[in-house]
Amino acid sequence: MNNWQVDLFTGLGRADTVQDIVDVTAKIIKPIGFEYCGFRLLFPLPLSRPQLITTYTAEDEMYEKERNGGYLETPMSVHCSQSMTPFVWEGTTEDSVFKQMPEVFEEYYGYGHRGGWAQSLIEKQNMYSLFYADSSTSMTAAHLERVTLKMEWVATAVLSRLNQIKHTSGIQLSLREKEVLRWTGDGKTADQIAEILMLSPSTINFHLRKAMQKLDAPNKTAAVVRAIFLRLLF
Repeated sequence: MNNWQVDLFTGLGRADTVQDIVDVTAKIIKPIGFEYCGFRLLFPLPLSRPQLITTYTAEDEMYEKERNGGYLETPMSVHCSQSMTPFVWEGTTEDSVFKQMPEVFEEYYGYGHRGGWAQSLIEKQNMYSLFYADSSTSMTAAHLERVTLKMEWVATAVLSRLNQIKHTSGIQLSLREKEVLRWTGDGKTADQIAEILMLSPSTINFHLRKAMQKLDAPNKTAAVVRAIFLRLLF
């Protein structure tokens, strides 16, 4: 095993959160030529507004737009929602990916991001985990091809560690708590959920408080997000 692989697995083994994973990975990919990396989780719940969770190493305009769902229809996103093979883009105006959506990529380039690499793990329909890395400079097709094997190692290790963290949380929600959180995630108020489930609003709030306590969440929105991330609602 190479030194970079030892560093990768050692660092990931000590990571306890998604942000920890991203921070460890950022150090590993820097010598490969990538300055930034991120992680996106797309869940099918709630049905009316699928939940997007994203973490990125740079707090910039590109990240803010992605966090708000602004890049869900790009060639990368479409490819990675349907295939687990790597997806690359060179970061030039001659790139075939650029030519598919020139206005979007002109904006992306304007934010200081160019060539990149991405790979996903598809778990169910409309539900996938995506790891991606990019750079402030363009990259040649030859370079992207040369680093793909190493990046596949990185992506696989990152996705595996994330799933391990998600499946070892030890948190258990009651059926009623899950039901209340699902409706909360669909934008329903406590009064509306009470009417749907034919319970009193005080009972709904009781289950919400219990779920928030178990999930160590400061509010009901955070409780829904954490429960979705931990695969507790489906």
